[in-house]
Amino acid sequence: MQVQSPRPPAGERTRRRLLPQGTPLPDDVWLARHRAFLVSAWVACATVLAWAAATRGMWHGLADAVPVALAALLATLAGRRSRQLRREIASSAVMLALMTAAAVAVHLSGGLIEAHFLFFIAVGAAAAYQTWAPFLTAIGFVVLHHGVMGTLAGQAIFNHPGAQERPWVWALVHAGLLAVAAAVGIASWRADEVVRARLADLAARSRLIVSTVEDGIVAVDRTGRVVDANPAAVRLLARGGSPVGVPLEDLLPGVCDGQQMCALVRGERPVAPHRTYVPAGADADAVPVSVTVVPVQTDDAVCAVVTLRDLSTAARAATAERALIDLAERERVQREDVAALLAAVRPPALHVEGLDIAVAYEPAASAPAGGDLYDWVALPSGEVLLVVVDAMGRGTAATREALAVTSTVRTLAVAGCPLEELVSQAGAALEVTHPDLLATLLVALLDPATGRVRLAGGGHPPALVVTGRGAREVSAEGLGVGYPDPGSFAVREVVLAEGDSLVLYTDGLIEGTRDLAEGLRELAATAAGLAGRPPAEFARRLLTDVTTCALDDDDCLAIVVRRSATAPRAAGAPAATASSPVR
Repeated sequence: MQVQSPRPPAGERTRRRLLPQGTPLPDDVWLARHRAFLVSAWVACATVLAWAAATRGMWHGLADAVPVALAALLATLAGRRSRQLRREIASSAVMLALMTAAAVAVHLSGGLIEAHFLFFIAVGAAAAYQTWAPFLTAIGFVVLHHGVMGTLAGQAIFNHPGAQERPWVWALVHAGLLAVAAAVGIASWRADEVVRARLADLAARSRLIVSTVEDGIVAVDRTGRVVDANPAAVRLLARGGSPVGVPLEDLLPGVCDGQQMCALVRGERPVAPHRTYVPAGADADAVPVSVTVVPVQTDDAVCAVVTLRDLSTAARAATAERALIDLAERERVQREDVAALLAAVRPPALHVEGLDIAVAYEPAASAPAGGDLYDWVALPSGEVLLVVVDAMGRGTAATREALAVTSTVRTLAVAGCPLEELVSQAGAALEVTHPDLLATLLVALLDPATGRVRLAGGGHPPALVVTGRGAREVSAEGLGVGYPDPGSFAVREVVLAEGDSLVLYTDGLIEGTRDLAEGLRELAATAAGLAGRPPAEFARRLLTDVTTCALDDDDCLAIVVRRSATAPRAAGAPAATASSPVR
């Protein structure tokens, strides 16, 4: 009889699904992020000192800068080791330093509302640390600072009479808005935990597969020494010992010698013997093996992978068919795992009165995952935020980079960042947390009541507006995340009439022939022919009917948003009869 563990209560299951489980970041990742935020804290300290000294005098500058410096010093000392308690102290100290610097900036600016955005920017550090302490530090600081200082010196904190008269009420309002921004960061934190857990499962499954393969697999470094080997290679080469740390040429003469290693370091396949012998031992005969040497350029520790096949194994032919079947099954399971991972990082379906929204996505044939990702959310203003991202790279690593972009843009949008600054602010934040990230993106804000669409771009292909008369491009130019001075050059605007559609997509739809102009013309013509089709069919057929779609080499994504005839109208707004010209 099988004994099943009791099922957790519904509330516990919901908490586990929505809230982070506290999985710590790897030490090297945490330390890298902490060093980046330490630099930010000390730069903020120097900026506060210079600003205050220039406007209020040196003594005033020192008084403003000392609290920031003390918090930064505590973060520096506590962060030298990455044990969990020290992590909590160090991250809270960094947050305290950044919040104090923001508070001084508000004071020096005379309570300007724009200066209060610094508090929201600082919350990004809390999301990057992936621990609870900095979030609680940020919200507690805002409540105490705005309430106490607003009571003692209201004009230095708020620049409007309502807040100056009721500082504690507005302190709670600001803390609540900060909590909303923190909630977005927590959601990103949870999504990152899910991604890391899935990747860890995939890595464990890959190790299991490698350990059960009958062929010997050996990884060597730039000096030709063995850095890792599967059990089959250990049995074949070491004869009871361990080959790790031993030059492979000593174990297998003629393989990975000096000349071959020079070619491998250059990323070239060396001229190596296809068949050789493992030397005979004291109690073992020489073993004939076939050798395959492949260079590796994506790992600093591994220069090449050597595969050894024992040609003396008579049973290999009999098990070949079963091995192929098992390999196909494992690949199917891996693809299902990746598909589940991709579903976990995409937003849930969005239902907005007056809008029909559909999306279609297909990964490249050469990889089960990629850097094409989208996001959508209904903002408190009633507008709908739509984001399409194309991150450079392949596989789940590119998906993770794209998720970082969509999460950052969503956080900034919810925090009230203006559309024209979304791309540049996201680029600045991601330069700290993901310095190697390169991505293009297109952001749209759509008002369902009026049909007004505003677009801000970052190096991404233009959107399409599809009407009963055809399709036209709406370009929103800019530079993407990871490029020098990322940001949007201008915000473009168009108004959708009832029945019109907005199409956002990634470049996989237009680069199949490597002629982007031809791809854009083909996409526009296909979209115009689908103008009367339901949005779900519209989006799906863009991926199947566009002849320039590059599904063999790139993943493809298309979002179709149609303003339906039941769209709610703003008070006093006339019914639109045709899409307005682009501005």
